[in-house]
Amino acid sequence: MKAAKWTNYEDRLNRVTAYIYEHLDENLDLQTLADVAAMSPFHWHRVYHAIRGETIVGAVKRLRLQRAAVDLAQSPRRIEDVAVRAGYSSVPAFSRAFGEAYGLPPAKYREGGSHADFRPDARFLRAAVGASKSDA
Repeated sequence: MKAAKWTNYEDRLNRVTAYIYEHLDENLDLQTLADVAAMSPFHWHRVYHAIRGETIVGAVKRLRLQRAAVDLAQSPRRIEDVAVRAGYSSVPAFSRAFGEAYGLPPAKYREGGSHADFRPDARFLRAAVGASKSDA
């Protein structure tokens, strides 16, 4: 493939990826994304899959699940709300998809997923709060 054509495809893919991030809460159908890429839906899907190694549907699902993992780790959102935001109509369907992607159901991930290693120890927090009170 010629370098100019490759660059053109990369520009289009990057434009669509940016569009997906900006519209993750919306219905992202193939026709809309093909329009953003300025390609036919069939050609767009083939190019995307060949270059990125996943289907556009798979990419959107992955990005929504990644955002759900962040929601679970960093927000008090209810799991039901996280599931809806990720595009799932039921918690069981969300839990299955999330478990396949992250190896834990959403509630267990929230409690002790890979992000938990970065939480300060409760003893450290108590000591830090006590130190700041004594400094005042």
